[in-house]
Amino acid sequence: MSITSAKTISIDSRKRMTSRLLAFALIGLVALVIGAGVVMSTSTHSGEQFAVDGFQTRSFSYYEVFGIRLSATTYFDRTGNFEETLAKKKWITATGNKPTDDQWITVEHVTGGRAYTSDAQILLDYLAMTATEGAIDLHTWSINNPGYAAIMWPEVQTAAQGNMYILVPDIIHHMLHLSGSTGHPAKSQEIANLNKEELATLTAQQTQKGTEILYPYLKNLYLEAAKAAQGADDPTRAKFCYEQALRFDPMSTEIAAELAKFPAEPTEQPAKEVTPDDSKSSEDESEK
Repeated sequence: MSITSAKTISIDSRKRMTSRLLAFALIGLVALVIGAGVVMSTSTHSGEQFAVDGFQTRSFSYYEVFGIRLSATTYFDRTGNFEETLAKKKWITATGNKPTDDQWITVEHVTGGRAYTSDAQILLDYLAMTATEGAIDLHTWSINNPGYAAIMWPEVQTAAQGNMYILVPDIIHHMLHLSGSTGHPAKSQEIANLNKEELATLTAQQTQKGTEILYPYLKNLYLEAAKAAQGADDPTRAKFCYEQALRFDPMSTEIAAELAKFPAEPTEQPAKEVTPDDSKSSEDESEK
């Protein structure tokens, strides 16, 4: 073999080796990008939380890999105008204080393609019924029916305080049926045209009628829920439901007897949903 041929073979070998190295490097880079994408997609945690106080809502997000936090939790206030109206009208209780960590309920938690949803989503779905595409505009309905709203929303909040969100649809639809579901915008103008005395009269009439019809209904609703909770071996919810039923019929010896079967507790705590992650961090940040 000539010297020229040997040099040519050597050059070709180096080219092939360089090509292989470039190919391996490219494959490694692609694998790294894909791996990083998979890790980041599975480590992203996001969701929504709800506080019964003032019906406040907030979204949250953070990054975590193999149980190790990569970022602090970032919060964004999502409380809507409707919820603020309910608080302003004093139809629900709103202390004005920022809820503590244990007062926030995780409504939705999405991570790694898996999603968790709690019963509180039931109430949030109804609060979102303020758009034209909704089954009914509850914001408009509340303005049109101030007396009914003043009776209904405190009861919705009470059910939420006892983690009985499953009763929210029954409470709301019972009042909608009673009122004739007057959530039409045209009705709002009629209400706006009423003077102070006329509005007060309308509110008083609705409040009296709503109380007479809703309270007996709620008594039976809570009694049924209490029995169902007992059957499901959920004493906390059962006790709460019996307490509410007794509130509507304080002279009932039968309800009092059922309630007496539960042991007294020094501090009463409503049942809480078990969430896959509490999204807490000592470095949490809050934004709006």
